[in-house]
Amino acid sequence: MLEAVLHSAEAVLVLFSIAFVGFETSRRGWYNEDSRRLMARLVNLCLPLFLFYNVTSKFTHEDLINVLQVAGLPFLTVGFNWLVSLAIVKMGWVRKEIAGAFIACFTGATVTFLGIPVISIMFGEAAIGYLLVYFFANVIFIWTIGLYGIQLDGVHRAGRAQPRLFSKRSIKMFFQPPLQGFLLGVLFVVFALPVPDPIAMITRDLGRVTSPLALVFIGMTIQHIGFEKIKHIPKEVWLILFSCFVLRPVVMYFATGWVDMSSEARQVFIVSSSMPVSSVIGVLAKNYGADEEFCSEAIGISTLALLVALPLVLTFARLV
Repeated sequence: MLEAVLHSAEAVLVLFSIAFVGFETSRRGWYNEDSRRLMARLVNLCLPLFLFYNVTSKFTHEDLINVLQVAGLPFLTVGFNWLVSLAIVKMGWVRKEIAGAFIACFTGATVTFLGIPVISIMFGEAAIGYLLVYFFANVIFIWTIGLYGIQLDGVHRAGRAQPRLFSKRSIKMFFQPPLQGFLLGVLFVVFALPVPDPIAMITRDLGRVTSPLALVFIGMTIQHIGFEKIKHIPKEVWLILFSCFVLRPVVMYFATGWVDMSSEARQVFIVSSSMPVSSVIGVLAKNYGADEEFCSEAIGISTLALLVALPLVLTFARLV
């Protein structure tokens, strides 16, 4: 147990130290809104390259089969979480005007942007495959049920036309750049296609900056959000925090307990399930007329709460 706690403490120290660089430089006024936007775009540019290189360089055909054998577990966890959010709304614990946004925030997580640096530092880049399985379930939820709920909020607020659960836009957004990089890498492994050396070197070198860039950006974001938001947290956001850092990892713990899999795979799934609310949900709320302020609060506060929750989640996962 002591070894698990010490290893988690080391990983957290590394993560927080890199994030602190972004926090401190942001506090000193090094960045404006354009700088933050540029940093986010750089991370989004490097993510698919990072995933492609990791899949093609660290996975064999057998490794992929092992990952796909447990691919249903994230869908089980996401589905259970969604049912819990529906029950909470039905019990009247959530304001009607934010019901759809609440359901989206309760389950939709920022799996790649935060998850990749956390998993890479904690377990090594070879463990990224299990994170991506959770990412696949998460992105499907956000762009179907999550988007539908947010659109319903917009309908109720502005009297717009009834939305559809599936649309061309939602189907198109399934295949975001990170997922494209992952799937392309899978194709190369499945068909045993050789990756040309120049492409391997480019994706490797650009991919290596993904985790530190993402952590620096997270530090910038935390400083930009500010700790004042913690003073007045709505009850709905408390419920979302409970989902992020208690419900999801606990459900994943029990779900993986019934499956024959390595302890590291279980740990990666548990940590992957405990990420904060996805920033995509805030963008969707703005675009479709839902309560953007509530979504921004949920995203910002859950990101800040990660500072406290992450050491506990990592320790819990290491004890599996």
